[in-house]
Amino acid sequence: MKKLKVMSVVGTRPEIIRLSRVLAKLDEYCEHILVHTGQNYDFELNEVFFNDLNIRKPDYFLNAAGKNAAETIGQVIIKIDQILEKTQPEAMLVLGDTNSCISAIPAKRRKVPIFHMEAGNRCFDQRVPEETNRRIVDHTADINLTYSTIARNYLLAEGLPADRIIKTGSPMFEVLNYYMSQIDTSDVLSRLKLQKRQFFCRECPPRRKC
Repeated sequence: MKKLKVMSVVGTRPEIIRLSRVLAKLDEYCEHILVHTGQNYDFELNEVFFNDLNIRKPDYFLNAAGKNAAETIGQVIIKIDQILEKTQPEAMLVLGDTNSCISAIPAKRRKVPIFHMEAGNRCFDQRVPEETNRRIVDHTADINLTYSTIARNYLLAEGLPADRIIKTGSPMFEVLNYYMSQIDTSDVLSRLKLQKRQFFCRECPPRRKC
């Protein structure tokens, strides 16, 4: 039986973590093309995440980081379009709101069905670059996969048809469930000389991850 050819696109470390179990299933059940945009880091700096999460090396590494956001987005669009031309996938999966999701634009031009995971998230602040990306990709995608009913309702309020929205929940559930035994037996607290429930994490100011 012929397997569906699916291209998935990642570009930041949070995307790699969240999608790790989804990528494994795509490898198992599909003809899977894994693309890393390299918009923030080279592959070597991300390699520890691929190794720790048992993700294979990407089929394509775009090295799309530019001198500014516009240049990076332009490089993502150009280079993804070249790979689409070469590989001819039957579907594309993107997650979240970083510039890697802009891969949806050339895919749409080539009539490749787009699945957007983490769709419908909103902060309602147009000064945030990720908010622009969310709206572009949500309205470009053929199927929006939301984490919550709230996110689904946001999309419905923006006029997206209900048959293009599926509430799936977060893929982090599968990641945490898969690694729960390792989490439970981890010695990280003793190595850091911390006691359970007797420490706090200081929140750092958010950095631009697009």
